[in-house]
Amino acid sequence: MGSADQSSENILVVSTTDRGKKITRPLSAVGVEPSYFQIEEMSDVPDLHQTIQNLKPDVVIVDSLSFGGVSVALSCLISSTPYVIRVRGDPVREHRGWVLTHTKNGEFSRALKQIPRYIGTKLTLLLTNNYIFVSNHLKNRYDATGDRSEVVRTPCFMLDETSNGCGNHLDLDKDVKDHVVLAVTNMNYPAKVAGLQDALDPISTVLESRGDTTMLVAGDGAYYDEIAEQCENLEGDIRTLGYVSNIEALFERADVFIHFSYLDGYPSTILEAYASKTAVLANDAVGMSEQVVDGETGYLINLYEPAEVVDRLNALLRSSETREEFAEAGNKRVREINTAEAVGEQFQSYLSRIC
Repeated sequence: MGSADQSSENILVVSTTDRGKKITRPLSAVGVEPSYFQIEEMSDVPDLHQTIQNLKPDVVIVDSLSFGGVSVALSCLISSTPYVIRVRGDPVREHRGWVLTHTKNGEFSRALKQIPRYIGTKLTLLLTNNYIFVSNHLKNRYDATGDRSEVVRTPCFMLDETSNGCGNHLDLDKDVKDHVVLAVTNMNYPAKVAGLQDALDPISTVLESRGDTTMLVAGDGAYYDEIAEQCENLEGDIRTLGYVSNIEALFERADVFIHFSYLDGYPSTILEAYASKTAVLANDAVGMSEQVVDGETGYLINLYEPAEVVDRLNALLRSSETREEFAEAGNKRVREINTAEAVGEQFQSYLSRIC
């Protein structure tokens, strides 16, 4: 059942997951205490509508699209309340990717289920012209010329957290080799998984030739078994861990963090690598192009050129000095751009323009 945490502030944040804290915590960090409502199931929609009627907020910020987003859009339309969409991914491309994947696999009922979700997402986007994007990449895709949208970065909460061990019975001191390459990804998205899959062959080449490096792949989802099977068939020490409850310990042990994807708008995992002072290797695409300063906080490569993956990964594993330089620069960058306070100020600045 949905619930609303009330406050004296006239801002209501709505989300279908706990990701809403990426809005509420930055606002709290700058002294703004918004109300919060989490939609957990369709039966919560009447409560959402009543909450908007009772609170009469100046603005509603919604962190979800599909059924959650359209529920907010219709409730706000009825009550003449402006709302802002926080766009943290590429929802239209995600829906299309799922439809194509399910259709290719003969899962036609699953493909059909994406249609109402796609319609809900499109309606949510069409019924307002107020947007918060987590990256310029997403702003350029959805609202390149809009004057009522803004880029507000994602906060990195790992800056405020400490590690309590790996959480999956892996001894990071004894069970891995001298060097560790880490990948962390959400394996529910075809275009995210495809980036990792394209990189695994050249990474395997590096691992096999060196013999002193372990690759750890953390994350779970619909494509986990596919990734695990590919890793098992490759040379080199590659281990798929599934979901890891305390990811901080993996970042702290890693020498190099890799992130290869064709979808991410502004991946939090790169921020977490910076927070843990880990050098980054990523493909020069989508949101990563904005996060990684090539040759300063990490390396950006063309994933369609496998030799670049081999060359840059070898370079990082060979040089502790380069890794340390990148790690320090990345940590400085995330502390300047992605603290809760910095993001909260960006939210405040934008909301003051539209309220």
